Amino acid sequence: MGWAGFSAASALTPLANMGQILFEPPDVSGWRLGTDWFSTGTLLARMNFAATLAANQANGLQEAADPFASTPDGLLAFMVERLGGPAYDSQVTGDLLNYLAAGWPWTGEYAQIRAKAAGLAHLIGGSSEYQFI
Repeated sequence: MGWAGFSAASALTPLANMGQILFEPPDVSGWRLGTDWFSTGTLLARMNFAATLAANQANGLQEAADPFASTPDGLLAFMVERLGGPAYDSQVTGDLLNYLAAGWPWTGEYAQIRAKAAGLAHLIGGSSEYQFI
């Protein structure tokens, strides 16, 4: 098995669902970017793939995030940097911080970081802003 519990063979179906068949671009110029990259089906497939990766890597994300997660702001900054995310506007940043604050007061303990880091990875990876980077 490869990264995040996926083998090369098991990655072919998710890639096809996301609109990128491995080694088979639509033409010699490669895959289109920007709005050509979006459709209802492919966006949903990318969001589901991000959720699966985040769930499979929850322990690893928790361990990596732990030194930065004493505050929700620290965890968000770490996750955006780690995932190579875009610079979010203040509304999206506020929404992501609201996600981190939801449920119970921030303690920065293992279970909280594990759950919130995986959920945050899913939200970042599935965001429309992330799809354009």
